[in-house]
Amino acid sequence: MLSKLFSLSLLSILWASNINAQKLTARLNHIKLDNLEGFQSPSENWEVVGDIQGKYDSESLNSSKGTGILYNNFKKEIQFKEGRNLFTAFNHGDIYLELDIMVPEGSNSGIYFQSRYEVQILDSWNSKVPTSSDMGGIYERWKDDKGFEGNAPLKYASLAPGLWQHMEISFQAPRFDATGKKIMNAKFNFIKLNGITVHENIFVTGPTRSSDAEDEKSLAPIMFQGDHGVVAFKNIHYAFLENLNVTTSDISYKYYERNIKTPAEAINVKPTAEGKTKSINSRLAAIEDGFLLQFEGLINIPTADTYLFTSSYSGDGSLEIDGKTVIKPTWTWIGGETVSGSIHLEKGEHKFNVWVNKNDGWAQNGLSLFIEKANSKAVSLHNPSSMPEVTPALITVKTEKEPEIIRSFMLHQNKKLTHVISVGDPTQVNYSYNLHQGALLQVWKSDFLNVTNMWYERGEPQTATPLGSPIILAGNCPIYDKTNAIDSISGYQYKGYTLTERRLPVFSYAYKEMFIKDMISPFQEGRGLNRTISVTGNGTEDVKIRIAQAKTITPVGKGLYAIDNQSYYIQVSPAAVPEIETYNNQQVLLLPASKEITYHIIW
Repeated sequence: MLSKLFSLSLLSILWASNINAQKLTARLNHIKLDNLEGFQSPSENWEVVGDIQGKYDSESLNSSKGTGILYNNFKKEIQFKEGRNLFTAFNHGDIYLELDIMVPEGSNSGIYFQSRYEVQILDSWNSKVPTSSDMGGIYERWKDDKGFEGNAPLKYASLAPGLWQHMEISFQAPRFDATGKKIMNAKFNFIKLNGITVHENIFVTGPTRSSDAEDEKSLAPIMFQGDHGVVAFKNIHYAFLENLNVTTSDISYKYYERNIKTPAEAINVKPTAEGKTKSINSRLAAIEDGFLLQFEGLINIPTADTYLFTSSYSGDGSLEIDGKTVIKPTWTWIGGETVSGSIHLEKGEHKFNVWVNKNDGWAQNGLSLFIEKANSKAVSLHNPSSMPEVTPALITVKTEKEPEIIRSFMLHQNKKLTHVISVGDPTQVNYSYNLHQGALLQVWKSDFLNVTNMWYERGEPQTATPLGSPIILAGNCPIYDKTNAIDSISGYQYKGYTLTERRLPVFSYAYKEMFIKDMISPFQEGRGLNRTISVTGNGTEDVKIRIAQAKTITPVGKGLYAIDNQSYYIQVSPAAVPEIETYNNQQVLLLPASKEITYHIIW
């Protein structure tokens, strides 16, 4: 099913084709996990370990000695007992936090910002309609033995138990006036789970259930819940977010009702209008098209640093600071590309010059200019009325009653592939497949495919992207033949596909004197994918079937293998005996070619 969604948020506006946009690298602090010195008086259930292994069907995790992983070695006897939570040594107000999390089957924990506002951690594998108590939920408040105000994740984004899951959270502390009265509630600016935004701009009116305190403060530590279940954390990074106090002053403008491409061409031309203005505002142009609008003024910078300027407009435009080009003259349009540039500025006043020449009647008129630095939010330097309401289209393909099959270009490991097919299933288990090599490129759950770059306006990129959080696979041909190029088999001939009764494709290939059938289907109602590869004909004894290739492949028991340090699982029959070879600094999991090989991809 095709759907078209619209959003007015700045993030959606910046989403569309930002080929000229730059980014600033956040300055992140790291909680070193050589020991527990980064935390206040840790209880004995908290440990630092060197490795963690889990299984999707196990209620425990196996740890080994070393450093780098924070582990709550939870036992039933401490369940719901006081004094088992873990607090950071630092207090925080506005903060960005990112970390990796692992839970075993059925386990439960939480991250409490300022020890008061919980982001839930739970084994929520295959919770198709998540609630506030699922992984990534903002937990409910509690009063008179009743819960209220919880916020469920917008989308299903959880992975299987025993896999590392990545979370990113931007939190804004509550605000208080000089008397200590709260004037603004705490807010989660966003929460991302495994790359998927599951919350955006959610206010929390007070501490959530099981918080460390019922009052609210400007500063307090992060609390990791330790009395509910087994959990592990690694790669804990954070940044204290700054409010960027930038102001502009002494702004003048010149407006020309004719097609003058740059201010340099207007030196000897009398402006149609000119004067002083309080802010940058495209509405000072009296017509919608065929004009040049220029602003000059002063910008007051609070601290010496590198600053990023981002702009959106229709036509040609540019930005100079102190006579230096920050955003080079670039043609773009509102709702399409944004343009940006960075510059190091000292504390104090700096002269700016920003202009736009609009000569495209089909495009909307407007002008925005934002400034930010590492660890700050973007600050608008333009009048809100300077930008029109922008509604960029998000065109999606959904799966409801039967599978959907879409051909497209697709980026895989920074390479644009031209013969890709993506298959979405009503169970919300999806995959992309390179027809040239019979290679699985990525798998994901939840919604199916974003086809905006294929079908919106000219559709020039022709690329599709997953709507869920993809597990990126090696993308190599399943035939492993050491007499041929192993990564990309030459002579592997695509012969088309047929559809099963469920309308799932079965791909056919020929290689030398062999014939290959490749069928991929949902596994156990959406727990993963089942792949069956059959090889017939002459020469099967000379080849093997590659079922995984990764940096690490670790057997974890009964035909189960953890791939890429617990990123996803491969399950083979316990009776099968795969080989693990080393190739090109990676490990390859292999089975002998036969009339039928079946394995599962679980995540």
